[in-house]
Amino acid sequence: MFAFQFIQAINDESKNFDELEIYWVIPIMMIIVPIVYLIRIKLFDKLVYGIDLKKIEAELEEYKRKEQDEQEQQNTTAETQKQEVH
Repeated sequence: MFAFQFIQAINDESKNFDELEIYWVIPIMMIIVPIVYLIRIKLFDKLVYGIDLKKIEAELEEYKRKEQDEQEQQNTTAETQKQEVH
């Protein structure tokens, strides 16, 4: 936002000082603010709280793998029981 105001102050040709910049600033800020905030969250969690997102993701993947293994085991057990009945 400062850059727009600075350029506008240097530019002598503009008659509408500080009127149209908001139409440029809002979309740019809609992109930049979330990116900066996400970077801040990642750094804050890692450095202050000691939370490593890669470890959390690895744990979640392991839980998913265990659930899939258990489900496959239950399915094979159910199929085996059906075959024994027939």
